[in-house]
Amino acid sequence: MLTYETSISIAAPRDAVWRTLSEVAAWAEWLPTVTGVQALDARPLAVGRRYAVRQPKLQPVTWHVTELEAGRRFTWQARSPGLLMISEHVVDEERPGTSDVVLRFSFSGLLGGLVGGLYREITERYIATEAATLKQKVEAPALAGPS
Repeated sequence: MLTYETSISIAAPRDAVWRTLSEVAAWAEWLPTVTGVQALDARPLAVGRRYAVRQPKLQPVTWHVTELEAGRRFTWQARSPGLLMISEHVVDEERPGTSDVVLRFSFSGLLGGLVGGLYREITERYIATEAATLKQKVEAPALAGPS
């Protein structure tokens, strides 16, 4: 399995980070790497739910939520012939008010190594952008201060 990973520290409690990260149907509103997300089943995020995701320079993909630990992590998978893509999203709070986020993307299956190698640059760029944009979105209200 070929895996790419990024991590980032966010100056916000885990609940605040999780609220933003787990509302996947809203990602296109704030993530430059996502142009559309359609919940194919009901919301909110839950094991078994499916989401059609559109991203620049990539074919639309339907993701199935396979694991969920509410408030902390979720994993979803997408399949095509010879390929399994797995995307993990983890939020931990090591210190009060500071969250550590890990985004991990894996390619497996008969074509996993080939496709993962061909898409290495865009995968690394997208997960780094997603982590940085999540940080910016969650920390922005705190930086703005009280109204």
